[in-house]
Parts: sequence; C-alpha cells; structure tokens
Amino acid sequence: MTETATDHDVLVVGFGPTGAVAAGQLGRLGHRTLVVDRLTDVYDKPRAIALDHEIFRHLDNMGLADAISPHVEPFTASEHFGVDGQLIRRIDMVAKPYPLGYTPSMVFSQPAVEAELRRHATSFSNVKAELGVELVDLVQSPDRVEARLKGADGRHRSVTVRYLLGCDGASSTVRQIAGLGLEDLIFDEPWLVVDMRVNESALANLPQCSAQFCNPARPVSFLIGPNNHRRWEIMLLPGEDARQMEQPEQVWKLLSPWLTPQDGELWRAASYRFHALVAENWRNGRILIAGDAAHQQPPFIGQGMCQGLRDATNLVWKLDRVLTGTSSEALLDSYTVERKPHVIELTGRIKAIGQSICERDPAAARRRDAQALADGGGKPLLMTRQGSFRRCARDS
Repeated sequence: MTETATDHDVLVVGFGPTGAVAAGQLGRLGHRTLVVDRLTDVYDKPRAIALDHEIFRHLDNMGLADAISPHVEPFTASEHFGVDGQLIRRIDMVAKPYPLGYTPSMVFSQPAVEAELRRHATSFSNVKAELGVELVDLVQSPDRVEARLKGADGRHRSVTVRYLLGCDGASSTVRQIAGLGLEDLIFDEPWLVVDMRVNESALANLPQCSAQFCNPARPVSFLIGPNNHRRWEIMLLPGEDARQMEQPEQVWKLLSPWLTPQDGELWRAASYRFHALVAENWRNGRILIAGDAAHQQPPFIGQGMCQGLRDATNLVWKLDRVLTGTSSEALLDSYTVERKPHVIELTGRIKAIGQSICERDPAAARRRDAQALADGGGKPLLMTRQGSFRRCARDS
C-alpha cells in the first residue's frame, strides 16, 4: 500500500520532556517531525524534580548524558518522622555497584534539562519545532490526520501528518478531541508545592537529607534538589483555599518552621490536586497520547516524568516500524497493552506509600510509627530506596 503524501510523518503536540524525547528519537530515525508547543520558551520554573537510573540510561543512549549531567545530582537519603517528630525510618541508596550503572535515584533541574532535550531534538534537520503554536482541532481519516493549528499571531493553518502524538499535559487537548476517556484510580488530594532558592548561609539550618514529616496535623515532604534548590510539598487542609495558600504571605507562614523571607528566594508556589488517573486507551487510530496526557500520578516517589519518557521510548520504535512499512499498524495496539498495566501497577504502589506517610488519623498514624520501629527492632527502620518502594507499598 502506498501512503498518501503528507506535510510531516509525525506531529508531536507538546515540547515538554516527553514530547522532546519523542521528537529527538523520531529525528534520529529520520522521520519528518513537527513539534509544537503553545508556550514560546521552556517554562522557567521547576516541576518534575526526580529521575531514575533507567531513564538516565535512555538519555545516555540518546547521547545526552554529558549535556544533562551538570544539572543532575544523586538523590539524598530520606528520613521519615512520625507523629511526635521522632525518626521512624531512614531510606538510603543501594550500595555500589549500581544495578544499571548509574545512581538509582537522582534529582535534576527541569528547565536546564528540558532545554537540552529540546536542543537535541532540533539538532536533526528533519525535526521542526514551532513555539507559541496551539492545536485547536484535528480530524483523522484512514491514511492521515489533519491538524488545525493557531499561531502566536492568531492565524490558523492546517497540516497533514501520518500520525499525531499528544504530549500536551494533564488537560490534553489531543486526548479530549480524540475522545480518550480517563479511568479514576481513586486518589484526589490538594497540595501546595513550594520551590525555594535558599541562601548559602541558611542551607545549614535545613535538614541535610530529604524528609517526610508524617504529622497527621499536616503532612509535609521536603526534597533536596540540585545546588541550593529546596522543595516543600505541603498538604492543604479542608477549608483552605488553594489559590489563597499560594500567596507569598501564606507560603512564608507554612515555611516558618524552616525559613524566613530573608533566607532565600521564593522560586515557585503552585497548588495542585494530586490525582491518580489513567487513560482508558492510549490510541485512537492515528492519534496517540503519552506522558501526563495518558496518566497522572501522585508524586511521592518522583515517577511522573519517568513514566512519560518510558511511554516515548516504548512508542517511537513501534512508530518507526510502522512508518517504514516493516510492521503493520496493528503493532501500535501493543503500546497501550504494554504501558498501561505498568502505570496502573506503579500507581497502586505510589498510592499505598502516599496513604501511609500522609495518614491523617492520629491513632492510625501512631500504629504506623510503632510498626516501623518494631520492624527496626525498636530503632528507626533502615531501608534502601529500591527496597522501600516494595516494602512500604506491601505493608500499607
């Protein structure tokens, strides 16, 4: 069968990490790729903060390890504190030699890493990136997808592609137009995420490793990012207005146990509802979705971006075989079949960990604390991060 001529082989909607990795891999394979994003530049504040050794291997295989390494650091140990502020559990890295050759858990600066992913994608002459461009509609036929785009100047135009990949985030326009519904995996909590650039003089006054403050009055996560980047994830309580809690005066009240306004720069404060959702199907004919467009998870083990990059890597080699005529289009059905169960399994474990560290009932929280100390022989339980993932999920 001869394919009808199109403007591009693939349109990638969304130039965040998932879209950039997909575009870069498609570019390396020689496919005519257009990638668009409604923003005009890399979002200059951090969102994702963690990646793992499997994802770093993906990036290394793409030739990106040296470029992104300056913006990546090993994840610190993590300490969990119970109802009364006592240490109940310490989670550290597995010992060398590392299973996949790299530090199993890492933190990174998203704006800098995302810029490198975009630079890599656009280094291929067959990849074209257009920023400030928004998808407004799409129509698919048996042999193509016609996408209607709106530029920064407000003008509309249409492009035709053989396949369209939606990497356009949790509120994905692609997913909605394609009619790909979401399944609720039953997790919905309001949180405030605060990113700080902390002054050098104040760093010593903060915890020297990442921490989970498992206080039922208000659970809080503390993460040590690269350089002087520190993140707090703070549960919002019933009756608190999410938008009001983002305001600097409220943020500083919440941070008062650790910092004063003189101790650093408030980089970002954003309220979120931490959801657990997965698309029922990740493909509708020639339209596919990946990353947050296909699934959303609570952030308790930092796997959100990692899952999106797994999606891109899983899908691109299949698209390559279909685009080159090596395999039939039926191969694309295996994308949902392979990725969705993995996401559901991982999300279940993340939920269990989150429910344990964020227990709001004081009596249940004390039982949790007592069990952790009992498991440690009367002392704080010592675990590795990879082992804790299975252990905490199983015990919750």
